[in-house]
Amino acid sequence: MAETILNWEPVAIAVLGGVIPSLVWLWFWLKQDKHYPEPTGLIALSFFAGMAIVYFVLPLQKLVVASIAPIMNVADLLAQKFSLIPASEQTIKITLWAFIEEFAKYTTVFLIAFKSKHFDEPIDAVVYLITAALGFAAMENTLYILKDIADKETLEMLVNGNMRFIGATIVHIVSSAIVGIAIAFSFYAPRFIKFIAVAIGILVASMLHAYFNLSIMDSDGTLNTLIVFSKFWAAIIGIIILLALVKRVSQPAN
Repeated sequence: MAETILNWEPVAIAVLGGVIPSLVWLWFWLKQDKHYPEPTGLIALSFFAGMAIVYFVLPLQKLVVASIAPIMNVADLLAQKFSLIPASEQTIKITLWAFIEEFAKYTTVFLIAFKSKHFDEPIDAVVYLITAALGFAAMENTLYILKDIADKETLEMLVNGNMRFIGATIVHIVSSAIVGIAIAFSFYAPRFIKFIAVAIGILVASMLHAYFNLSIMDSDGTLNTLIVFSKFWAAIIGIIILLALVKRVSQPAN
């Protein structure tokens, strides 16, 4: 019995370290919709679904790595055709990974929340997408902490946990919020306009997500890393301002 408890300790530490920061963020964002709150069950389902899709995203990201040679051939041909500077393999890979994550988060929310009768006002799009994004971030953080525990890197685990709370979780919030805001502003628009808004939102979110990841990989030292993070903290402020505008979006009079 004692051995079983000890075996569960690393998992418990990883889950608490990965999930609690996301729940703190979730509490903050749900407060933005406090006047017409969403059903707790649907919020919980969106959060746990966001956690679960990590296991669908990982195989797709591995497929990108396995297929990088033909992908680069196509990318180089397109760059040559349009007289562009060819992107590096790392840039292409990270960008595709970001797109997979953003598309997966959107698809999850589309299937779970957007089809619900409770999806009845523009701000709901932002709330549900951020909720799923925080679930995704919680699972990512948990897996990173588990890896550090397995490698017996206790100090690295603590540093990674803090840095991911500051940075990586925020990039998921910002990128999914962008998609949600695009949907919110087109909430009462014709279906074709909604489709364009979603496509642009996912594209912008993917590019921003990729920019964050590439910037962190290229940053040298804690100061440069924090500078990258600060840009996304500023984006959080921008999102809060945009949410105030989203709350004013109303159905056009017939």
